[in-house]
Amino acid sequence: MTRTAITLNAGRASQRLAPRAFTLLEVIVAMSIGLIVLGVSVLSISGVQDDNRLRRVATDIEGTVREALFEAVSSQRAVRLALDGGLGGEGSVMVRRFGEKKFREARQGEFWEFSPTGICEPIEVRVQHELGEVELAFDPLTGMAKRRGIIVKGGGQ
Repeated sequence: MTRTAITLNAGRASQRLAPRAFTLLEVIVAMSIGLIVLGVSVLSISGVQDDNRLRRVATDIEGTVREALFEAVSSQRAVRLALDGGLGGEGSVMVRRFGEKKFREARQGEFWEFSPTGICEPIEVRVQHELGEVELAFDPLTGMAKRRGIIVKGGGQ
C-alpha cells in the first residue's frame, strides 16, 4: 500500500507575493553610477593614449640620435643634428647644454655634434608638445638617453 502525504498550509494557499520590481528612482541612481564609471574610464584611457603618443615622440628622438651616432662612427666623420628642426619629433625643442642652468629654445641653425669616435656633446633636450612634455638627458659616451621624463598635460584633449 502506498501512502501519500498532503500538507495544507491554511493561511498561505490564497496569499501570493507580488513580483518585486525596481522603482524609477533606483533605476536612475544605477544609471547615474554607471555613467560616472564610464566617464572616468574614458578619461583614463585618453590619458593613457596621450602618454603613449608622448612615449613615441621620445622613442623617435632616441632613434634619430642613434642613427646619427651610427652614421658618425660608420662613416668616420662628424655628424650634426639640427636642434631647431624638431629632432624627428613634434613640438618645440628646448635644450640645455653642459654648464647651462636652464632650458632655452634651440637657436636657429644650432646643431648637436656626434664624433666619429662614438661620443657626442652632453645635452638635455625638452620637447614641448600639445599633449605634454618629453625630457631626455643624453650620455655623452654612449649617446643613449640616461634619463627620460614624460609629463602628460591634463584637460582631456
